[in-house]
Amino acid sequence: VYARSLREALLRAGIESVVLTRVNDGSVPLARRITVAHEARADMLISLHADILEEGRARGTTVYTLSNAASDAAAAMLAERHERDDLIAGVDLSEQEDGVVQALMALAQTETGPRSRALADHIVEALQTAVPNVNSNPRRSAAFSVLKAPDVPSVLVELGFLSDPKDLENLLSPVWREKAVDALVAAILTWRAEEAAQAANVRR
Repeated sequence: VYARSLREALLRAGIESVVLTRVNDGSVPLARRITVAHEARADMLISLHADILEEGRARGTTVYTLSNAASDAAAAMLAERHERDDLIAGVDLSEQEDGVVQALMALAQTETGPRSRALADHIVEALQTAVPNVNSNPRRSAAFSVLKAPDVPSVLVELGFLSDPKDLENLLSPVWREKAVDALVAAILTWRAEEAAQAANVRR
């Protein structure tokens, strides 16, 4: 529901194309998510989550980017598990040795990493202004698989935990979801404008 609402809001805001990696509750493998992003020539990849913890306690909205420590390991893992001609959009790495593949992926990540972190920062700022129950430590990094596309800025937004009563109340609230959608739209538009300004400066 949230992803579809976000897609509709982005389209209304003037984003020309918004592609969902899935339209039902079925699982989509990492390799397919990267392929979808490349096929769409995506400017960014946002993974939306609302998880359940069977043990321990967690609550509040958090936003993740790929940790620097995980980047090299991520490159190695992707090189092992993914089709070589789809690791970096437009670059066929199928005939390259592992070392070359990992070096090119690491190079791509040095460019996309700061862009991912900027997007995450904008999302956190917008959410903190718009909705309650944002985690007290909302900006985090981890080695989540969905963050490992080397050439597409990627963030993971943990909207909340269904195992926490307050988070569940928020996630089921149309008012909360609408505010959270508006926050992400605002953050994405801000990030997009910054990207365009930086690209214009480079062309001068």
